[in-house]
Order: sequence, then structure tokens, then C-alpha cells
Amino acid sequence: MLTLAATSLAGAWTLAAAPQAVPHGTSGTNAPSGAALYLERCASCHGTSATGDGPMSHALRHAPPDLTMLSLKSNGAFPSERVYRIIEGRDVDSHGNREMPVWGDVFKPQGDRTAREATKERIDAIVRYLESIQRRKA
Repeated sequence: MLTLAATSLAGAWTLAAAPQAVPHGTSGTNAPSGAALYLERCASCHGTSATGDGPMSHALRHAPPDLTMLSLKSNGAFPSERVYRIIEGRDVDSHGNREMPVWGDVFKPQGDRTAREATKERIDAIVRYLESIQRRKA
């Protein structure tokens, strides 16, 4: 059982870290879809509902946070700048350092201006998606 879990974890990290020329989370207009990018790049740990219950969450050293509670934990204001930095690979050790975030180069600013702008668009799309799924005070 432990071997199977380790094998599954290694396979998931390999898939998550594999760089892709064109991310799947794009629409027909090439504009990134935050929901699609989230499901492709984040849901394995954070869960499809973004509550921290992804299939890989049990294998992590630290439980992934409930991403639907970010605004409530920030006095009602969505922390978009911090979320952007975390997705980019800054401000959170569990996502790896800037040289090797767990998802590869998809969210790492690099290359020419066009490539850097495309990276920014992908991150902005996920930030907007996460902001759209925040729980509100009753």
C-alpha cells in the first residue's frame, strides 16, 4: 500500500511538474480560463471545490488550505496580490522555490515579453477564479 501511494505521488508530481508548451486551460480565443487552469494545476492538492481535499492532499506534509476562505481570513478583502505571488512560486515554501515550483514553468515569469505576459494572464485568471469562489459572511 505504501509503495502504491509513493508511486502515485511520484506520478502526480511528475505530471504537475511537466512543462507544457501551451497550457490546456485556455479558451478558443487563447485567453486563459481560471477554472480550467485551477482544475489542471491546483485541484490535485487543493481539491476540485478548492477546500483543501484534493486526492494528493493526504500525502502532503502540510494540509492545503481551504482556498474558498481567503477573503474571510483577510477581514473580507480578497488578498489578490498575495495569491498572485503564491501562484507565481513566491511566499509559500510548499509550492517550491522560484527555480522549481511544483507545476513546472507554467506560472514562472520567464522568456521574452510575450511569454511573460502570457504567464501573467494565466496567473491573473486563477486569481480571478479564486476570488469568484470566496465564501461570504452570512
